[in-house]
Amino acid sequence: MEHGERKIRKAAGYLCVLLGSVLAVYVGIWRMIIRPLAGLYLAMKAGELTILYVITALIKCGLSLTVGGFIWSVGYMLKCILDA
Repeated sequence: MEHGERKIRKAAGYLCVLLGSVLAVYVGIWRMIIRPLAGLYLAMKAGELTILYVITALIKCGLSLTVGGFIWSVGYMLKCILDA
């Protein structure tokens, strides 16, 4: 393998890890923790809070780290494939 090609593959691998990390934070924290909790607060303030909404928000919050970890892991696996 040429030296230049190896550097490009290594850079692409690090880009995959960076992209996976950013997506994991966005999906795992923003979309699955902060937004459901904000929605719960707004529903409570409006007097429209239902048990189904609470259960859905709790499930999203509970699974957020799993989903975020999975997204990050995919980025890391792509890096490992590109570095090989």
